[in-house]
Amino acid sequence: MTIFEKIEKHQAERNYVKIKRDVGNKSYKLSHGYILDHSFDFILIIENDDFVFNGFQIFPIASIAKIRNNDYDQFFDGIMEQEGQKKLITIPHHIDLENWKTIFTSIKQTNLNCAIENENDDLFFFRIGEITKVKERSLKILNFDPAGYLDEEPTKIKYKEISAVSFDDNYTNTMSKYLRVRE
Repeated sequence: MTIFEKIEKHQAERNYVKIKRDVGNKSYKLSHGYILDHSFDFILIIENDDFVFNGFQIFPIASIAKIRNNDYDQFFDGIMEQEGQKKLITIPHHIDLENWKTIFTSIKQTNLNCAIENENDDLFFFRIGEITKVKERSLKILNFDPAGYLDEEPTKIKYKEISAVSFDDNYTNTMSKYLRVRE
């Protein structure tokens, strides 16, 4: 079964999955949750952390090295069902997964802040905040630091440098209520 066939199967069956992603230079990251949607190039999952949903993540399908749904995952999925969590799986925001530009335009329209990453160990970056501008090959984000201070100027990020974007998670939503400007 191809990666694409696995995506379609697990999305249709609403199976809990663990996805191993190749983020470059022999760096791998693990994403886990439920596949909500996909396009030819991108996948949208609702992330799960200790039996609780915690936001959404989007990343390129081309980065997927493996999709796992083994006995452990199926047991976890059964617990999610028994705990009444699976009925909470929804897509509350319309996200156009055609390309990075449409993805960031869609996220910007939700008025939610997001976290953008390059998870490659050699090229790592993490920016979190409001999307201020979406262009053809890049976007600008007004980053905030762990103390809630906003940068003075938005940061430009090229789409080709991004490995994943997440949004509507507890950390980002909570911190976004307490942002401040340096005096």
